[in-house]
Amino acid sequence: MKTQPYLKLAGLWFISLAKEHHGRFVLLGLSIGLAYFPIWIGYLIPRALRGKVGWFLIACMLLLAGAELWNRRQVLKTLKASAEDQLLGHLLIVFGVVLFPFCRFDIWPQAFLWLVILAGIACSTWGANVFAKFVLPTVFIGSTTYPRIGLISRFVWDFLTPYQFLEIKMAQISSLAMQAIGFPATHQGIYITFPEGAVQVGWGCNGLDMALSIAATGLFMGIIYKQNRVQMVILIAISMIISLAFNIPRLMLVTLAHVYWGPWWFDFWHGFWGGQIFVGLLLTLYYYVMMAMIERSKAQASTSR
Repeated sequence: MKTQPYLKLAGLWFISLAKEHHGRFVLLGLSIGLAYFPIWIGYLIPRALRGKVGWFLIACMLLLAGAELWNRRQVLKTLKASAEDQLLGHLLIVFGVVLFPFCRFDIWPQAFLWLVILAGIACSTWGANVFAKFVLPTVFIGSTTYPRIGLISRFVWDFLTPYQFLEIKMAQISSLAMQAIGFPATHQGIYITFPEGAVQVGWGCNGLDMALSIAATGLFMGIIYKQNRVQMVILIAISMIISLAFNIPRLMLVTLAHVYWGPWWFDFWHGFWGGQIFVGLLLTLYYYVMMAMIERSKAQASTSR
């Protein structure tokens, strides 16, 4: 792929911004984005290599936000920031830029300041009403500035449900499933126990992160195939049900690997490659279920005409 035309276009865009008063504020804010990006991606890559699926959820959310902005780009072009909005946006950018060098001690204040800068760029470019007109991109882009998205979902989940509710249920159902096929498994709280050992079902193994990632995929595919709201809600709900159900055989396999096969197999199925195998199988299963539902809805729509 030839990169020269894109580099030339980027250079022209940079020059055009540098010539304008507002453009110089935008470039100032984007320079902080360049400083924050290695920290952001540097957190996601090691987690992905350990088999975590948070990166997939973030990628889906960014794709959804990008698709929404692209599909409604003509609306975006009509939005203009007032003088008051530009002043507010520039103040937000300067606020984030000034404080950013003093907040390198942890990732969360840097993520917050980058979010403030992005809000300032959007407000000073398109006006404050851009957030109301583009709610989906605002929520998704805002949520992904902090790469530890699992902590956000965990906080919300723990607030809405009893302590370790899903972990206990996953340990209980996995133990019953293994008993059904002849293994001497029992559950004690969040532990799946065997006479030879036990496995703890922690937060990262309860299946919620994977379910949220597949739900984002369902939303993304629903937008691509232009499904109505009811159909999209059904696609998202089914994706979460399939993901949580699929987590049961995953826990069974990881437990059996730990108890009977040794640490290498446990690390394999609990690590990057094992995680990607499960994600690939889950996505394949969900894709066929989703396409069957979409084709069925199309057939029903054509019959009703």
